Amino acid sequence: MKPLQRSVRSAALRGETADASLLERVAAGDQSALAALYDRHAPGLLRFARRVAPQDAEDLLQTTFLRVVSLAPRFDASCASARPWLFAILMRVSQERSRALRRFGRALQHLAEMPRRAAAHPPDVAQDLDRGLQQLSVAKRSVLLLTEVEGFTCEEVAGMLQIPVGTVWTRLHHARRELRAWSCGEGES
Repeated sequence: MKPLQRSVRSAALRGETADASLLERVAAGDQSALAALYDRHAPGLLRFARRVAPQDAEDLLQTTFLRVVSLAPRFDASCASARPWLFAILMRVSQERSRALRRFGRALQHLAEMPRRAAAHPPDVAQDLDRGLQQLSVAKRSVLLLTEVEGFTCEEVAGMLQIPVGTVWTRLHHARRELRAWSCGEGES
């Protein structure tokens, strides 16, 4: 092997080792390791995110690194580099965001098609949805927004809120039912 090839290969190995080491430290709660990982990989991830979803690129990048904190313990340290793993996270975040926006759009469309509660000056659909959401308890509203708008799974929400997944499902079921009842005029006071 030529000296230049050896130096490139050893530099790559140092970076790979550094990625695994950084992720191990991130898993242990070291924020400076997360910052170093961010500094190393954010430019490439942002460039990719701008091509995938130009209007949401920065949000996707930030959400990716927030997700890295919880996923770091699962990183396979034998992998050559964290780069493909980070791109995979970014893609999942992008897909989840797209699904959440589609669900939210369908929910808004559904509300727009329902009979209006105010005869004279019907409110705008977004304000209507916000008023309906305000009728829910904070616990139900949080679960509904985290799953339906933010696209988290019930298992992820259970972990975030530190409650059993069954409780998440129950709150989600009741939140949907109450929002439906409110939108049909049954839940109004």
